[in-house]
Amino acid sequence: MESSRTAYDDVQYPSALYRTTHPEHLAAIARLHGLDAADPRNARVLEIAGGDGLNVLAMAAALPDARFVNIDLAPSAVARGQALAQASGLSNTRIEVADVVAAADTFAGQFDYVIAHGLYAWVPPAVQRATLRLIDRVLAPDGIAYISYNAMPGGYLRIALRDMLLHELGESTDDAERTRRAIAILEDFGRARDGDTTEQAAMRHMARRTAAKNSHFLFHDELGPVYDPKSLSQIAVEASAHNLAYLTESQPGGVFHGMPGEPLDDAAVVHRAQIADYRDLCFFHQSLFIRPGRLPLRVPNWRVFEALLAGVPNGLERTGATQFKVFSSEFEVGDALLAEFLDHLIRQAPARLSLACFAQSPVHGEAILRLVDRGIIELHSLPFPGTLSPGERPRANPLLRTLVAQGETKLFTLDHRSIAIDEEAPRLFLSLLDGSRDRDALARDWAETGGADQTDVATALRQFARAGMLSE
Repeated sequence: MESSRTAYDDVQYPSALYRTTHPEHLAAIARLHGLDAADPRNARVLEIAGGDGLNVLAMAAALPDARFVNIDLAPSAVARGQALAQASGLSNTRIEVADVVAAADTFAGQFDYVIAHGLYAWVPPAVQRATLRLIDRVLAPDGIAYISYNAMPGGYLRIALRDMLLHELGESTDDAERTRRAIAILEDFGRARDGDTTEQAAMRHMARRTAAKNSHFLFHDELGPVYDPKSLSQIAVEASAHNLAYLTESQPGGVFHGMPGEPLDDAAVVHRAQIADYRDLCFFHQSLFIRPGRLPLRVPNWRVFEALLAGVPNGLERTGATQFKVFSSEFEVGDALLAEFLDHLIRQAPARLSLACFAQSPVHGEAILRLVDRGIIELHSLPFPGTLSPGERPRANPLLRTLVAQGETKLFTLDHRSIAIDEEAPRLFLSLLDGSRDRDALARDWAETGGADQTDVATALRQFARAGMLSE
């Protein structure tokens, strides 16, 4: 299609990875619900409006036999992604300019996983409908569709904040000045005042969080031309008109939306989940959809755990016999066997361990689900795609090395986590890991950089392997 300049060409939307969009994660959730899902290792994946495509590029680097397509309206973002894919030699990824409205009636191909992240609540109704029409057009019969959106009722607070900003900013059109003024307004409004009501305190807290965002996010989200948060009930109705049925949520906190513990039909599942949204003041959804009639499990069946693996997030550590913490959040588990299992997961990370033996009883299965819902255990459908035991010719994947060569400090791990590496020495070491050097050659070249004064090759390899950044 003929490309035209967009607001995303004028102000670049920051690249990011989204773990909850990864097909390996989506397959695990599908299998938790007793559904078949395409093997992510050779799946077909489409991301809609994915900017420069870094999200799928990182997936492609870890899953070389899968096929990925990313479309976006912004020519400059697509050009960046295409250049990055070419420099990295990622032949399993296609990034192209496309208008969602046109693609909804013309796009060719069938996909096992379709991702629409950060689009739906920020585009007009016609584009929302086109997004659903495109998903309907390309989603395979056993496919999984991911749609994220700002949600109600929490969206009401953000609408009020946005209305305040737009009113105060008036008709100013200079992008940089408009964003600067918006941050100043938010910072001033966000300061607590004596005598604040509960409602004012909530709005001020939201203002402080918004002011702390990346300014480019702020420009496109709060100050963008459209902000249309949706309730889960609305999304489910809109999706059903395009042959899509609600499955569950992709993010922690939403596990029991799709598995309420009773054999409810789809409408009753959505109704109950909407009640939970109102009580929790839900702000954001990452909803999954399937083709109607697939009959997902709504009551846990612990046999499905036999096909699932478990991992843990970064930052989880054991602090006592049954005590743990994730960053500053502390918790205790009431079962010694579960505590040992969590400890084993921590010590083996980023490796993933089978749930088949541990979750054979309903008691332990229920405990696992509750920890998944809290984000303390992560469900997986595949083993960790990298290596924890570097070979004779250690290798980091080409995309990582390309990002380092381009001066990027925001990198990624093979389990799809962002990781910042600002120091020059570890970046130099990563650049050497192209698989051409054996240990002796690596040691010589590392010494020539001066990095050997900081750490030896064996230690550096162990650290990068434990960080989940080595392919071989």
